[in-house]
Amino acid sequence: MSHQHNFKYNNELIEKKHLVSFYNQDSKSNRRTAPKITYSHIFLGPFEKLRVYLAAQVFSESVAAGMLVSLQSSNLPDTSLPTINFIQNMDKLFDIFNSSKRPASKNFNRPFKNTGAQISHLKFMENFFKILQVFNKKTNVQVTNQINFIRGLLISITGLFQLWESLKCTNTDESYVLNTNRIKQDRLENLFGTFRTQHNGNNINPSPIQFIWSFKQNFWFSYFTHLDNANDIADLDEILSKINTDPFNEETIKIIFQEKNPFKFKNTLKIDTPNYRNLLMPEKNAFIYVCGFLMKKCIDKHSCEVCINYAKFQKKLDDSFLLCHFKAYENSEKSMFGNLMMPQHEFFDFIDELENIFINRFPQLSIENEVGIKLELNMTNVIFQHPCPLFSNEYL
Repeated sequence: MSHQHNFKYNNELIEKKHLVSFYNQDSKSNRRTAPKITYSHIFLGPFEKLRVYLAAQVFSESVAAGMLVSLQSSNLPDTSLPTINFIQNMDKLFDIFNSSKRPASKNFNRPFKNTGAQISHLKFMENFFKILQVFNKKTNVQVTNQINFIRGLLISITGLFQLWESLKCTNTDESYVLNTNRIKQDRLENLFGTFRTQHNGNNINPSPIQFIWSFKQNFWFSYFTHLDNANDIADLDEILSKINTDPFNEETIKIIFQEKNPFKFKNTLKIDTPNYRNLLMPEKNAFIYVCGFLMKKCIDKHSCEVCINYAKFQKKLDDSFLLCHFKAYENSEKSMFGNLMMPQHEFFDFIDELENIFINRFPQLSIENEVGIKLELNMTNVIFQHPCPLFSNEYL
Protein backbone atom coordinates (compact mmCIF):
# COMPACT_ATOMS: atom_id res chain seq x y z
CA MET A 1 0.00 0.00 0.00
CA SER A 2 2.42 2.62 -1.24
CA HIS A 3 2.61 5.66 -3.48
CA GLN A 4 3.19 3.63 -6.64
CA HIS A 5 1.48 0.29 -6.04
CA ASN A 6 -1.85 -1.38 -5.36
CA PHE A 7 -2.19 -4.79 -3.74
CA LYS A 8 -4.58 -7.54 -4.76
CA TYR A 9 -5.55 -10.51 -2.59
CA ASN A 10 -8.25 -12.99 -3.60
CA ASN A 11 -9.51 -10.56 -6.24
CA GLU A 12 -9.92 -7.82 -3.61
CA LEU A 13 -8.01 -4.56 -3.98
CA ILE A 14 -6.04 -3.08 -1.08
CA GLU A 15 -5.66 0.60 -1.92
CA LYS A 16 -4.01 3.52 -0.18
CA LYS A 17 -6.73 5.92 -1.36
CA HIS A 18 -9.04 4.65 1.40
CA LEU A 19 -6.43 5.45 4.04
CA VAL A 20 -5.93 8.92 2.51
CA SER A 21 -9.69 9.52 2.49
CA PHE A 22 -9.96 8.48 6.14
CA TYR A 23 -7.06 10.76 7.13
CA ASN A 24 -8.53 13.74 5.26
CA GLN A 25 -11.81 13.32 7.16
CA ASP A 26 -10.33 12.50 10.55
CA SER A 27 -7.69 15.27 10.53
CA LYS A 28 -10.42 17.92 10.19
CA SER A 29 -12.40 16.61 13.15
CA ASN A 30 -12.25 18.20 16.60
CA ARG A 31 -12.33 14.75 18.18
CA ARG A 32 -10.17 12.38 16.17
CA THR A 33 -10.46 8.61 16.16
CA ALA A 34 -6.79 8.22 15.11
CA PRO A 35 -5.03 11.24 16.67
CA LYS A 36 -1.47 9.95 16.19
CA ILE A 37 -1.70 9.88 12.39
CA THR A 38 -0.16 12.97 10.79
CA TYR A 39 0.53 14.19 7.28
CA SER A 40 3.98 12.56 7.39
CA HIS A 41 2.40 9.16 8.01
CA ILE A 42 0.30 9.32 4.85
CA PHE A 43 2.50 11.32 2.47
CA LEU A 44 6.01 10.03 3.10
CA GLY A 45 9.03 12.15 2.30
CA PRO A 46 12.49 10.73 1.55
CA PHE A 47 13.44 10.55 5.24
CA GLU A 48 10.07 9.36 6.52
CA LYS A 49 10.39 6.22 4.38
CA LEU A 50 13.22 5.07 6.65
CA ARG A 51 11.23 5.44 9.88
CA VAL A 52 9.69 2.12 10.83
CA TYR A 53 7.58 3.60 13.63
CA LEU A 54 5.52 5.56 11.08
CA ALA A 55 4.51 2.33 9.36
CA ALA A 56 3.78 0.69 12.74
CA GLN A 57 1.45 3.56 13.68
CA VAL A 58 -0.38 3.41 10.34
CA PHE A 59 -0.78 -0.38 10.46
CA SER A 60 -2.37 -0.26 13.90
CA GLU A 61 -5.58 -1.37 15.56
CA SER A 62 -6.45 2.28 16.26
CA VAL A 63 -6.40 3.23 12.58
CA ALA A 64 -8.38 0.12 11.62
CA ALA A 65 -10.95 0.87 14.33
CA GLY A 66 -11.28 4.48 13.17
CA MET A 67 -11.74 3.37 9.57
CA LEU A 68 -14.39 0.83 10.62
CA VAL A 69 -16.30 3.62 12.35
CA SER A 70 -16.05 5.72 9.17
CA LEU A 71 -17.24 2.72 7.16
CA GLN A 72 -20.25 2.24 9.46
CA SER A 73 -21.09 5.94 9.16
CA SER A 74 -20.88 5.72 5.32
CA ASN A 75 -17.87 8.04 5.17
CA LEU A 76 -15.88 5.25 3.50
CA PRO A 77 -17.15 2.92 0.73
CA ASP A 78 -17.64 -0.82 1.17
CA THR A 79 -14.60 -1.38 -1.05
CA SER A 80 -12.42 -0.08 1.79
CA LEU A 81 -13.03 -3.23 3.91
CA PRO A 82 -10.14 -5.27 2.36
CA THR A 83 -7.79 -2.37 3.17
CA ILE A 84 -9.06 -2.25 6.76
CA ASN A 85 -8.61 -6.02 7.12
CA PHE A 86 -5.07 -5.72 5.77
CA ILE A 87 -4.22 -3.05 8.36
CA GLN A 88 -5.63 -5.22 11.16
CA ASN A 89 -3.67 -8.28 10.03
CA MET A 90 -0.44 -6.28 9.70
CA ASP A 91 -0.97 -4.88 13.21
CA LYS A 92 -1.19 -8.42 14.60
CA LEU A 93 1.92 -9.46 12.67
CA PHE A 94 3.86 -6.44 13.98
CA ASP A 95 2.71 -7.33 17.50
CA ILE A 96 4.01 -10.88 17.18
CA PHE A 97 7.42 -9.63 16.04
CA ASN A 98 7.49 -6.98 18.78
CA SER A 99 6.18 -9.02 21.70
CA SER A 100 7.23 -8.37 25.28
CA LYS A 101 6.06 -8.94 28.82
CA ARG A 102 3.71 -6.02 29.45
CA PRO A 103 0.60 -6.09 31.62
CA ALA A 104 -2.78 -5.77 29.89
CA SER A 105 -1.20 -5.89 26.45
CA LYS A 106 -2.89 -7.12 23.29
CA ASN A 107 -3.07 -10.87 22.78
CA PHE A 108 -0.54 -10.95 19.95
CA ASN A 109 1.75 -8.49 21.73
CA ARG A 110 2.34 -10.87 24.61
CA PRO A 111 5.52 -13.00 24.67
CA PHE A 112 5.69 -15.55 21.88
CA LYS A 113 4.78 -19.07 23.08
CA ASN A 114 3.88 -20.68 19.76
CA THR A 115 0.22 -20.76 20.79
CA GLY A 116 -2.55 -21.83 18.44
CA ALA A 117 -3.59 -18.21 17.77
CA GLN A 118 -0.01 -17.13 17.06
CA ILE A 119 0.66 -20.07 14.76
CA SER A 120 -2.64 -19.57 12.96
CA HIS A 121 -1.99 -15.90 12.22
CA LEU A 122 1.61 -16.48 11.14
CA LYS A 123 0.46 -19.25 8.78
CA PHE A 124 -2.32 -17.02 7.45
CA MET A 125 0.11 -14.15 6.76
CA GLU A 126 2.59 -16.55 5.19
CA ASN A 127 -0.09 -17.73 2.77
CA PHE A 128 -1.27 -14.12 2.30
CA PHE A 129 2.15 -12.91 1.13
CA LYS A 130 2.65 -15.96 -1.09
CA ILE A 131 -0.47 -15.22 -3.14
CA LEU A 132 -0.44 -11.40 -2.79
CA GLN A 133 -0.19 -9.58 -6.12
CA VAL A 134 1.32 -6.12 -6.50
CA PHE A 135 0.43 -3.83 -9.42
CA ASN A 136 1.94 -0.58 -10.60
CA LYS A 137 -0.69 2.16 -10.23
CA LYS A 138 0.19 3.93 -13.47
CA THR A 139 0.70 0.99 -15.83
CA ASN A 140 -1.36 -1.67 -13.99
CA VAL A 141 1.52 -4.10 -14.66
CA GLN A 142 2.16 -6.77 -12.03
CA VAL A 143 5.49 -6.17 -10.26
CA THR A 144 5.18 -8.66 -7.40
CA ASN A 145 8.63 -10.17 -8.00
CA GLN A 146 10.23 -6.72 -7.67
CA ILE A 147 8.84 -6.04 -4.17
CA ASN A 148 11.49 -6.89 -1.59
CA PHE A 149 9.41 -6.57 1.58
CA ILE A 150 7.28 -9.62 0.69
CA ARG A 151 10.30 -11.90 0.60
CA GLY A 152 11.65 -10.27 3.77
CA LEU A 153 8.45 -10.93 5.73
CA LEU A 154 8.28 -14.53 4.50
CA ILE A 155 11.86 -15.06 5.70
CA SER A 156 11.00 -13.47 9.07
CA ILE A 157 7.97 -15.73 9.59
CA THR A 158 9.91 -18.88 8.69
CA GLY A 159 12.86 -17.73 10.79
CA LEU A 160 10.67 -17.20 13.86
CA PHE A 161 9.29 -20.74 13.64
CA GLN A 162 12.82 -22.18 13.25
CA LEU A 163 14.19 -20.04 16.09
CA TRP A 164 11.44 -21.23 18.42
CA GLU A 165 12.12 -24.88 17.61
CA SER A 166 15.82 -24.35 18.18
CA LEU A 167 15.34 -22.59 21.51
CA LYS A 168 12.84 -25.15 22.79
CA CYS A 169 15.42 -27.88 22.32
CA THR A 170 17.55 -26.28 25.02
CA ASN A 171 14.69 -24.78 27.11
CA THR A 172 12.31 -27.57 28.05
CA ASP A 173 10.52 -25.52 30.72
CA GLU A 174 6.82 -25.28 29.85
CA SER A 175 6.73 -21.65 31.00
CA TYR A 176 9.47 -20.60 28.57
CA VAL A 177 8.51 -17.66 26.34
CA LEU A 178 10.32 -15.60 23.69
CA ASN A 179 10.23 -11.79 23.84
CA THR A 180 10.64 -11.08 20.15
CA ASN A 181 11.25 -7.35 20.68
CA ARG A 182 14.74 -8.27 21.92
CA ILE A 183 15.82 -9.78 18.62
CA LYS A 184 15.03 -6.84 16.35
CA GLN A 185 17.88 -5.17 14.55
CA ASP A 186 16.41 -1.66 14.79
CA ARG A 187 18.50 -0.67 17.81
CA LEU A 188 21.73 -1.92 16.24
CA GLU A 189 20.93 -0.32 12.89
CA ASN A 190 20.29 3.03 14.54
CA LEU A 191 23.49 2.80 16.58
CA PHE A 192 25.74 1.80 13.68
CA GLY A 193 24.00 4.33 11.45
CA THR A 194 25.16 7.02 13.87
CA PHE A 195 28.72 5.66 13.81
CA ARG A 196 28.83 5.60 10.01
CA THR A 197 27.84 9.25 9.68
CA GLN A 198 30.52 10.54 12.06
CA HIS A 199 33.52 9.95 9.81
CA ASN A 200 33.43 12.03 6.64
CA GLY A 201 29.64 11.76 6.63
CA ASN A 202 29.37 8.29 5.04
CA ASN A 203 31.83 5.73 6.38
CA ILE A 204 30.15 2.39 5.63
CA ASN A 205 32.90 0.29 7.22
CA PRO A 206 34.51 2.15 10.16
CA SER A 207 37.75 0.72 11.53
CA PRO A 208 37.92 -0.63 15.11
CA ILE A 209 39.63 2.58 16.26
CA GLN A 210 36.95 4.72 14.60
CA PHE A 211 34.26 2.56 16.15
CA ILE A 212 35.67 2.97 19.67
CA TRP A 213 36.07 6.72 19.18
CA SER A 214 32.49 7.06 17.91
CA PHE A 215 31.09 4.95 20.72
CA LYS A 216 32.83 7.03 23.38
CA GLN A 217 31.77 10.29 21.78
CA ASN A 218 28.11 9.22 21.50
CA PHE A 219 28.01 7.82 25.01
CA TRP A 220 29.41 10.88 26.73
CA PHE A 221 27.46 13.29 24.57
CA SER A 222 24.17 11.53 25.40
CA TYR A 223 25.14 11.21 29.06
CA PHE A 224 25.77 14.90 29.61
CA THR A 225 23.21 16.46 27.26
CA HIS A 226 20.10 17.47 29.18
CA LEU A 227 19.27 21.09 28.37
CA ASP A 228 19.79 23.53 25.49
CA ASN A 229 22.16 25.71 27.52
CA ALA A 230 23.62 22.85 29.57
CA ASN A 231 27.13 24.32 29.62
CA ASP A 232 26.29 27.35 31.75
CA ILE A 233 22.92 26.70 33.40
CA ALA A 234 22.80 26.92 37.17
CA ASP A 235 22.65 23.71 39.17
CA LEU A 236 19.09 22.30 39.32
CA ASP A 237 19.17 22.14 43.14
CA GLU A 238 20.06 25.81 43.29
CA ILE A 239 17.24 26.65 40.88
CA LEU A 240 14.71 24.73 42.96
CA SER A 241 15.87 26.42 46.16
CA LYS A 242 15.21 29.83 44.60
CA ILE A 243 11.68 29.03 43.45
CA ASN A 244 8.92 30.02 45.85
CA THR A 245 5.90 27.81 46.48
CA ASP A 246 3.65 30.61 45.20
CA PRO A 247 2.24 30.44 41.67
CA PHE A 248 4.59 31.48 38.87
CA ASN A 249 5.70 35.08 39.06
CA GLU A 250 8.09 37.11 36.94
CA GLU A 251 11.06 36.23 39.16
CA THR A 252 10.38 32.50 38.91
CA ILE A 253 9.98 32.70 35.14
CA LYS A 254 13.34 34.47 34.79
CA ILE A 255 15.07 31.74 36.83
CA ILE A 256 13.68 28.84 34.82
CA PHE A 257 13.56 30.47 31.38
CA GLN A 258 16.80 32.42 31.30
CA GLU A 259 16.91 32.89 27.54
CA LYS A 260 13.42 31.89 26.50
CA ASN A 261 10.13 33.72 26.85
CA PRO A 262 7.25 31.41 27.79
CA PHE A 263 4.26 31.56 25.47
CA LYS A 264 1.52 33.98 26.50
CA PHE A 265 -1.87 34.62 24.94
CA LYS A 266 -2.24 38.21 23.85
CA ASN A 267 -5.83 37.81 22.72
CA THR A 268 -8.61 35.48 23.70
CA LEU A 269 -9.10 32.34 21.62
CA LYS A 270 -12.25 31.47 19.70
CA ILE A 271 -13.35 27.83 20.04
CA ASP A 272 -16.59 26.16 19.03
CA THR A 273 -18.83 24.64 21.73
CA PRO A 274 -20.51 21.51 20.35
CA ASN A 275 -22.77 19.21 22.34
CA TYR A 276 -21.62 15.60 22.21
CA ARG A 277 -25.14 14.30 21.52
CA ASN A 278 -25.24 16.39 18.34
CA LEU A 279 -21.85 15.23 17.05
CA LEU A 280 -21.38 13.15 13.92
CA MET A 281 -20.80 9.45 14.50
CA PRO A 282 -16.94 9.44 14.28
CA GLU A 283 -16.59 12.44 16.63
CA LYS A 284 -19.17 11.02 19.06
CA ASN A 285 -17.26 7.72 19.16
CA ALA A 286 -13.98 9.55 19.85
CA PHE A 287 -15.66 11.47 22.70
CA ILE A 288 -17.00 8.25 24.27
CA TYR A 289 -13.53 6.66 24.03
CA VAL A 290 -11.91 9.62 25.83
CA CYS A 291 -14.60 9.43 28.54
CA GLY A 292 -13.70 5.78 29.05
CA PHE A 293 -10.04 6.76 29.47
CA LEU A 294 -10.97 9.35 32.11
CA MET A 295 -13.02 6.77 33.97
CA LYS A 296 -10.05 4.38 33.93
CA LYS A 297 -7.86 7.05 35.55
CA CYS A 298 -10.49 7.47 38.26
CA ILE A 299 -10.59 3.69 38.79
CA ASP A 300 -6.80 3.73 39.19
CA LYS A 301 -7.28 6.32 41.94
CA HIS A 302 -10.00 4.36 43.77
CA SER A 303 -11.41 0.96 42.86
CA CYS A 304 -14.22 -0.99 44.46
CA GLU A 305 -17.02 -3.26 43.28
CA VAL A 306 -19.47 -0.34 43.01
CA CYS A 307 -17.01 1.69 40.91
CA ILE A 308 -16.20 -1.25 38.61
CA ASN A 309 -19.88 -1.99 38.00
CA TYR A 310 -20.53 1.67 37.24
CA ALA A 311 -17.50 1.90 34.93
CA LYS A 312 -18.55 -1.19 32.95
CA PHE A 313 -22.28 -0.47 32.84
CA GLN A 314 -22.78 -0.52 29.07
CA LYS A 315 -23.46 -3.97 27.64
CA LYS A 316 -25.19 -3.24 24.34
CA LEU A 317 -23.60 -1.93 21.16
CA ASP A 318 -24.92 1.20 19.49
CA ASP A 319 -23.47 3.67 16.99
CA SER A 320 -21.83 5.72 19.78
CA PHE A 321 -19.77 2.78 21.07
CA LEU A 322 -18.40 1.39 17.78
CA LEU A 323 -14.86 2.74 18.24
CA CYS A 324 -14.58 1.25 21.74
CA HIS A 325 -15.88 -2.07 20.42
CA PHE A 326 -13.41 -2.15 17.52
CA LYS A 327 -10.46 -1.00 19.68
CA ALA A 328 -11.18 -3.37 22.58
CA TYR A 329 -8.72 -6.19 23.18
CA GLU A 330 -10.28 -9.58 23.74
CA ASN A 331 -10.45 -10.48 27.42
CA SER A 332 -11.23 -13.68 29.30
CA GLU A 333 -14.89 -12.69 29.68
CA LYS A 334 -15.30 -12.22 25.90
CA SER A 335 -17.22 -9.02 26.67
CA MET A 336 -18.42 -6.52 24.07
CA PHE A 337 -15.88 -3.85 25.04
CA GLY A 338 -13.05 -5.95 26.49
CA ASN A 339 -11.40 -4.18 29.42
CA LEU A 340 -12.38 -0.69 28.23
CA MET A 341 -14.45 1.41 30.61
CA MET A 342 -17.98 2.13 29.40
CA PRO A 343 -19.78 3.99 32.23
CA GLN A 344 -23.37 5.15 32.50
CA HIS A 345 -24.73 7.93 30.28
CA GLU A 346 -24.74 10.41 33.20
CA PHE A 347 -20.93 10.27 33.19
CA PHE A 348 -20.79 11.21 29.49
CA ASP A 349 -23.13 14.16 30.18
CA PHE A 350 -20.91 15.25 33.07
CA ILE A 351 -17.72 15.19 30.97
CA ASP A 352 -19.53 17.05 28.20
CA GLU A 353 -20.46 19.81 30.68
CA LEU A 354 -16.87 20.02 31.96
CA GLU A 355 -15.56 20.26 28.41
CA ASN A 356 -18.02 23.03 27.56
CA ILE A 357 -16.93 24.99 30.61
CA PHE A 358 -13.31 24.60 29.62
CA ILE A 359 -14.00 25.65 26.03
CA ASN A 360 -16.05 28.69 27.09
CA ARG A 361 -13.91 29.89 30.01
CA PHE A 362 -10.35 29.07 28.98
CA PRO A 363 -10.07 31.76 26.26
CA GLN A 364 -10.86 34.46 28.84
CA LEU A 365 -8.87 32.95 31.72
CA SER A 366 -5.80 32.09 29.66
CA ILE A 367 -4.41 35.63 29.97
CA GLU A 368 -4.87 35.70 33.76
CA ASN A 369 -2.99 34.15 36.66
CA GLU A 370 -4.06 30.92 38.41
CA VAL A 371 -5.90 29.60 35.37
CA GLY A 372 -6.26 26.07 36.74
CA ILE A 373 -7.73 27.20 40.06
CA LYS A 374 -10.31 29.43 38.37
CA LEU A 375 -11.31 26.71 35.92
CA GLU A 376 -11.74 24.23 38.76
CA LEU A 377 -13.99 26.66 40.63
CA ASN A 378 -16.22 26.94 37.57
CA MET A 379 -16.36 23.17 37.18
CA THR A 380 -17.33 22.48 40.79
CA ASN A 381 -20.78 23.90 40.04
CA VAL A 382 -21.57 20.95 37.75
CA ILE A 383 -23.57 18.34 39.66
CA PHE A 384 -22.56 14.68 39.33
CA GLN A 385 -23.68 11.94 41.69
CA HIS A 386 -21.59 8.79 41.64
CA PRO A 387 -22.99 5.79 43.56
CA CYS A 388 -19.70 5.30 45.41
CA PRO A 389 -19.14 7.85 48.22
CA LEU A 390 -15.35 7.50 47.82
CA PHE A 391 -15.35 8.44 44.13
CA SER A 392 -13.36 11.67 43.76
CA ASN A 393 -15.19 14.27 41.69
CA GLU A 394 -12.42 16.71 42.53
CA TYR A 395 -9.76 14.44 41.02
CA LEU A 396 -11.83 13.99 37.86
